[in-house]
Amino acid sequence: MKSIAPDCYPTDSGVPLDFRTFSRLGERIRNLLKSLHRSQGCDALIVRSTNVPRSRTEPAPCGVVFHADDFGMNGAVTAGILRGFTHGLLTSTALLANAPDAEAAIREWRLLQGQHAAGRLASMDARTQLGEPREAFELGIHLNLTQGRPLTGSYPAQLLDSAGRFCGVGRVFRHLRRPRPAFEAAVRDELAAQIEFLLDHGMHPTHVNGHQYIEMLPGLRTSLRTLVARYGIRTVRVARESGLVRTTLLNGLQAKNWSLAHVKRYYAGRLLRDARTWNVEFPDAFFGTSHAGRVDLRLVRQFLDSGIRPRGVRPRSGGRSRLIEIGVHPALGLTALQMDPEEGWGDPLAAHRPKELEMLIGPDLVNLLQSRGVTLGRLRTPSATVVAKSA
Repeated sequence: MKSIAPDCYPTDSGVPLDFRTFSRLGERIRNLLKSLHRSQGCDALIVRSTNVPRSRTEPAPCGVVFHADDFGMNGAVTAGILRGFTHGLLTSTALLANAPDAEAAIREWRLLQGQHAAGRLASMDARTQLGEPREAFELGIHLNLTQGRPLTGSYPAQLLDSAGRFCGVGRVFRHLRRPRPAFEAAVRDELAAQIEFLLDHGMHPTHVNGHQYIEMLPGLRTSLRTLVARYGIRTVRVARESGLVRTTLLNGLQAKNWSLAHVKRYYAGRLLRDARTWNVEFPDAFFGTSHAGRVDLRLVRQFLDSGIRPRGVRPRSGGRSRLIEIGVHPALGLTALQMDPEEGWGDPLAAHRPKELEMLIGPDLVNLLQSRGVTLGRLRTPSATVVAKSA
């Protein structure tokens, strides 16, 4: 088998998705857009990039879910996410079951749900103003094969480093970019153990997604389909993001952000094609694949502009509003002090997470959503079937 450069993401056709090629193309596009910006003015460029403003008297066009990844990663991340619920507009999160703070995170989650049910959150007034349903907050499972140690003892050695930790997203991708029957059963058992960790604590995951977007990997597709059916998980993340030129190249991010986001979009498109046959649900749009730790008010505004009324997309059946999911990674400012690289728990987002938390709990976010007529929503439908832990 031919070796693959670490900056290439191969496709089934044998033609690699090369980061260098994407980056060069991204730089050309960015330079072209800058030229247009200088020659025609900022306003002209923005008008072409956004939809026609909506009258505020119209019904709400969509709901939005603010989803926090990495619940339980460490104490600072756990506390930051909880504050995003109590004082901000978070609506869902997903647990890293093998993470150092997972047990404590579950204990705190129970307290949070009790406070929410009693209406004792500082954010309740803002949530009421934004039309949030009085359903419980959502806790999903953040499937992980890239950080920390496996929960099972039979996990393949080829997917571990020399210290017995998960080997990282690069090697995982190289091994699971296509189905690998030799690994499939052991990898599925590990993912099942992570789901059952939550079930063992008396909680059923409302949704599933992957740490560092591993849910997109073609080599996990059969296992993912099997597990959502086995455990009755009705909502899956499909992170096929639109509007990437505007939210990366025109937003001060480098071409590599744009190129990586397009690689993720490619694999998310393949997941979307399969997931449509699985009897699962997913939001109409997802944003944040290339913006981890960088989501600010300006980006949220751009996400909403891209997601509320995308071109060529028909309204949802049954008269339902569209649903947008925005992925965020908040934490308190102490996260850098709580990293544990020896156990595989470094955090490249440590310096950025507090800024996202500040945005989530600030009044400007409430004002933005109200100005767009957007409501807070939920990923799942109330009728989703719950299946108990397997024997």
